[in-house]
Amino acid sequence: MSIADKLQRAVQFHQAGNLADAGQLYQEILREDPDQVDALNLLGVVLSVAGKLDAAVTLLTRASELAPDFAGPFVNLGNVLQAQGRLDEAVDAFQKGLTLAPEQAETANNLASALNALGRHEAALTSCTQALQHDANLAAAHINMGNALLGLGNAEEAVVSYGKALALNPADSTAHFDLGNAQMELDDFEAAHASYTRAVALDFSNPEKHYNLGNACQALDRYEDAIEAYEKAIELRPGYIDAICNLGATLQKMDRVADAIAALRDALVGEPESPDLHWNLSLALLQQGDYEEGWAEYEWRWQTPTFLAYARDFAKPRWQGDDLAGRRLLIDAEQGFGDALQFIRYARLAAERGGEIVVECRPQLTRLFSAIPGIARCVDLGSELPDYDLYCPLMSLPHVMGDSVPRVPADVPYLAVPEGVSADPRIAEAEGLKVGLVWAGSPTRVDNHKRSCPVAELAPLLDAEGVTFFSLQVGKFRGELDELGDGHGVIDVVDGLGDFADTAAAVAALDLVISVDTSVLHLAGALGKPGWGLMSRPTGFLWQTERADSDWYPSLRLFRQPEPGAWAPVIGDVAAALAER
Repeated sequence: MSIADKLQRAVQFHQAGNLADAGQLYQEILREDPDQVDALNLLGVVLSVAGKLDAAVTLLTRASELAPDFAGPFVNLGNVLQAQGRLDEAVDAFQKGLTLAPEQAETANNLASALNALGRHEAALTSCTQALQHDANLAAAHINMGNALLGLGNAEEAVVSYGKALALNPADSTAHFDLGNAQMELDDFEAAHASYTRAVALDFSNPEKHYNLGNACQALDRYEDAIEAYEKAIELRPGYIDAICNLGATLQKMDRVADAIAALRDALVGEPESPDLHWNLSLALLQQGDYEEGWAEYEWRWQTPTFLAYARDFAKPRWQGDDLAGRRLLIDAEQGFGDALQFIRYARLAAERGGEIVVECRPQLTRLFSAIPGIARCVDLGSELPDYDLYCPLMSLPHVMGDSVPRVPADVPYLAVPEGVSADPRIAEAEGLKVGLVWAGSPTRVDNHKRSCPVAELAPLLDAEGVTFFSLQVGKFRGELDELGDGHGVIDVVDGLGDFADTAAAVAALDLVISVDTSVLHLAGALGKPGWGLMSRPTGFLWQTERADSDWYPSLRLFRQPEPGAWAPVIGDVAAALAER
């Protein structure tokens, strides 16, 4: 049999899916003629399907060298290089193949896929457009178009592209999955749940699809379903770190803290250097009240992607808790307002080590923190820093100072209204019990919609006799006060709240603050002012589980949702307590 006959026979085997016999014939041809381009090219394809990627690259590279005007080897080489994760080389191969055969829609689509994987989404859009010009019915190109759009932050248009792919192939699991990703970006969690559910049904053995389904369930507070999805993902891929982390987080949100800790500890046996596992373990330990190990584990935050994005090089040694002996310590208030208000108590304790304390914080906190005994100076975040000897992130102080200070320094008040700052005179002039209201937190926090209470839910409180209510709600949710209708009687004092020093003056003038889990609740506790917390489920880890009080703030009382999203029972309990008071 001639080489031509063998090649024809091999191609027939290949097209029929009989790759073993095809590969055997390709090898026979190459023994006779090692430079037979078609055999090199097609045997490379057979080997790539068999998972022998290095060998496939060798053959396809040789074929492309022997036939530099033949698109096929370049395209096939690009596919194998992409499978190996050699994306830049894959792009180069696809571009050469596309130059030789610009009408090949699948080549343009494959190029788009590699470009998307490299984060080169604008270039991927161009390649998708080229692919669809030659084949408008290529569903994979619509998917890659959606991925490029999603990578560029245009989730709405991405949804449209995925819809086109599904119109061409409703059973495409990848399109359903990617559509779910876009819907998650749009916070359309119900739609994402439906898309992921369909993707899982079509491709049940794919761990990523179960994992993302779990994320949608978690976003919808369907925690039991989320656990089932994460456990399936872990079953399909043992040691799946992201799924184990989210499983632990979900168990913690269900107040199954011991189960969360056990799951995370088990995973750490196999992955002892996983920052995400350590980070989630820290949150569970702190929620359980295990502060010694919890704060130690909390230091792993700086190795997680979220915190790495905000990590700074202070170019000075980090304080390890030793005697300061006249040195100047810079404390960086690293996180949100509530965290800063809660943990600034440690700055005074640090000053007792004999050093000069400088605090860098957001401008809204500067006046308030400057009045704390032991703090020599406050610097606005972003301003030029004074010279200093050591630095320490604020929320590392509990770990750094360790057993030398109380595990929960609950000596309140540790904040005071700065001299010369006064409250809105309407508070002093009001009769009866004076109560401040805050119903929403910062919209920049991912779970703000869960911890915030719709203002209309507060209406039953307004029926309390002998009470004057004052709104301390700042930001975009301030205008929601009008939803209570005419004659609600709540006095808005927010125009006078320029920073937290002003807010502290208002809180100090009130008899009681009723607030969701936000900075004003922390402020009330730090001032030693009676405060009632409207606690969502789940809530912040330092509020712990099922407690009606707080170790950190003796003046606070906590009212907790019986289940996620259930505000009416909370408001009912608060209304009853208000009537008693």
